Amino acid sequence: MYDMLTVYIYVGASTSEPLDMAMKNTGVLLKRMRALLKNTNYVSDPLQAYIIPCTDAHQSEYLAPCDRRRAFISGFTGTTGTAVITENHASLWTERRYFQQADKQLDNNWTLLKEGMPGTPTIHEWLSRVLPVGSKVGIDPLLISYEDWIDLSSKLEMSGHSLHAISQNLVDLIWDDRPPPPSNIIEPMSLVYTGNEMLFVYSKSLYYVYVLNPCFK
Repeated sequence: MYDMLTVYIYVGASTSEPLDMAMKNTGVLLKRMRALLKNTNYVSDPLQAYIIPCTDAHQSEYLAPCDRRRAFISGFTGTTGTAVITENHASLWTERRYFQQADKQLDNNWTLLKEGMPGTPTIHEWLSRVLPVGSKVGIDPLLISYEDWIDLSSKLEMSGHSLHAISQNLVDLIWDDRPPPPSNIIEPMSLVYTGNEMLFVYSKSLYYVYVLNPCFK
């Protein structure tokens, strides 16, 4: 779909930043997070689990510092991986290239689940094992695609659980020194790269969102 999108460069995201392999003590953060799972000021009903993806509202892989929520809560700074927190567990899934890094950065409050390895459960399989039937699982709806939401929701329902959109990101509530959003100047790239004028791109994007998206039917 790159032919229909205007491409922007965010110069604040870098893959060459120095890697801090120090282990972070996450005990206090997890205690605060678990308290929020039950706080009806932020959730309509108490949650039994909360999923923290490593992405932003644009499904980016390389994130601005203010969007590195999974890194903040877990201490693991790899560019891929998902954290899940329950009342009694904190687990992190990541891929093979980050196994060694995760082993070094995660403290003993976390369990590393190695994606692609024999016997490693998927997130929904793991939740089905550790949660009582009828549990509510929360996630920030801006951090999951429509397709992934439908897939995860249906799988959780098959196990007797339900997926819930939590509009206020719970990590943000305990991230006391969260960096501000980037303020870089955004410059649209030329037609050589985008292939279409901006107005055409906007119109076509709105068509995909409001006409073809089943959520609006």
